[in-house]
Amino acid sequence: MRLLLTLVAVAVLTASVAGCSNDVAVTYSENAAGGLLRVRVGGEGYRDVLEHVANSTLAGDVKLELADAADDANTEVADGRADLAFYQTQPAFLGNQQANKLDTLSIVSKVDVAPYALYSSRWKDLAPTDDWVNSNLVPDSITGRSLPHGAEVAVPATKAGFARSLYLLQSVGLVKLDRPFGGLSVADLSVSEANVTESQRHLAIRGLDFSEYAKDIYHNYDAVVLDPTTATSIGLVPAKDALAIEPGPGNPYARVLIAPSRLAGDPRVSALAHALESKEVAQYLQNTYHGKFISAQLPFQP
Repeated sequence: MRLLLTLVAVAVLTASVAGCSNDVAVTYSENAAGGLLRVRVGGEGYRDVLEHVANSTLAGDVKLELADAADDANTEVADGRADLAFYQTQPAFLGNQQANKLDTLSIVSKVDVAPYALYSSRWKDLAPTDDWVNSNLVPDSITGRSLPHGAEVAVPATKAGFARSLYLLQSVGLVKLDRPFGGLSVADLSVSEANVTESQRHLAIRGLDFSEYAKDIYHNYDAVVLDPTTATSIGLVPAKDALAIEPGPGNPYARVLIAPSRLAGDPRVSALAHALESKEVAQYLQNTYHGKFISAQLPFQP
């Protein structure tokens, strides 16, 4: 009878985890309910979130052993040298999984996002406006402080950075693409100006390398799209300074917790996954990072 009750309890927990993960083959481990979870973890925004969960007992009495993730961290989880991995975005994991045939691994939690954001040193907001700049036909016509028609917007020249910038501009009604945000196909993750069907504000989008001149670019263009690390490096605070920030929910670039199929149904993994997706962790991210990292589950409130 005791064995039967144990299996029923594990099955319920398995269903709970499956609600936020890929479908995986369920297997059971003799020591699934006890001992440390060995986690291969990334740096800022990864390690400290797990430490916060552990120190605040948001996952109950689950104990974590954290070690820096190496390049082969997913393989370590797959072959049993580690239990979980939390150091990568969803596209990075899916690419690594396919390249290394790591079919026993799956996403059990979409935790947070390092969001790209739109900034301007010249304009105050994105409110509707009839103002124009850079038309080369008539003099600039400026009556307010909203981003004008014809504005030059600098975005990262990388494939992912350019795509994320376009989706961000679409999210606030500045351009329209031929697809919605959130897809994980190669085509979805590499949209370009060829996918723009309408530019409601007639923007001139410039793909640039921000690595050395981010501050100069910020001050010399009407607006810029920056990743949060670059933004904070030049003194910007996303929650305070951004005109628009990428959404967390539905973001394909969510940073994810990875687990092997041998731990499917493990109550420790279920408790940790639910804790990482909780409103308490969303609040911790907001209070600690002010928009540099935001919850992948709950809308960001600047």
